[in-house]
Amino acid sequence: MATENKRRTQAERSAESDRQMFEAATQLIVERGPEKTTLTDIGISAGYSRGLAAYRYGTKDVFFSALIAHLHHSWCEELDLTIGDSKGLETVLLAVTALKNYVEARPDELRAMFNLYYYSIDHHSEMTQQLEKIHVSQRKQAIAWAEEAVARKEAHPQVSRERFAEQYCALIFGAIYQWLVSPARVALPELLESCKLSLQAMLQIPES
Repeated sequence: MATENKRRTQAERSAESDRQMFEAATQLIVERGPEKTTLTDIGISAGYSRGLAAYRYGTKDVFFSALIAHLHHSWCEELDLTIGDSKGLETVLLAVTALKNYVEARPDELRAMFNLYYYSIDHHSEMTQQLEKIHVSQRKQAIAWAEEAVARKEAHPQVSRERFAEQYCALIFGAIYQWLVSPARVALPELLESCKLSLQAMLQIPES
């Protein structure tokens, strides 16, 4: 029993140190970007040894891959909480509301997550593969929302579900990109609200 308690405590300590390192890495990425963020800096900034992140993850790409998973999980929790049991068009609009809530409550997490997304494009590694999986999952999710909207007669019966999913991702990712480039000029919450009208219109365009 004592051994089990010790193991559980070690697991809890590892989880806590991971959480602290993820938080430290998020701030460092926002401040200086992924390229200039080192595992040594992450360990020290989190209050641990300079070698902890490297010891646990080996390379920066592996650590960043874990951080992407952590941030994506955080976003998915917000999304699931907001959309609840909604269906169809309501889900599409609530998904945008969820992102609006997320950027207002945790803007640094969103900045770090998308900085890592763009950083991973030039690093053909585990990060790139994970990003592709996330994008595939998001497109499948949007397709399902469009199918529900059609079934509930909230969308044109001949709307292309796949095209809607592509446009949904392009619209949302484009809005976030503009905000990342010019945060002082682009009010992302307001821009996301206007995206809702565009998404509703997209659901009314039949496949050509």
